Amino acid sequence: MHRRSEFYKRYYAQLEGATIVDVDGGAEFPRFTVRTKEGEEFVIEVSRDEEGNGPGFLFGLPVAGETKED
Repeated sequence: MHRRSEFYKRYYAQLEGATIVDVDGGAEFPRFTVRTKEGEEFVIEVSRDEEGNGPGFLFGLPVAGETKED
C-alpha cells in the first residue's frame, strides 16, 4: 500500500465506530460533532482539501425529505 494511502487509512479509521451526535450544516464548512467509542467528542469539518481551501460535500447520502419515487 502506498504510504499516503496508509496515512489516510489510519487517519480516517479513527472514525470507525464513532457516532455523529450533532450536525451544523449552516456553517461555511459542514461540521459534525462525533463521539468515539471511548467517549471522546470532537468536531470534524468537510473541506475540499487538506489545506482548508473551501468547504466540501459528502456524496452518497439520500436527499433528506425525498423518496426513491420522487
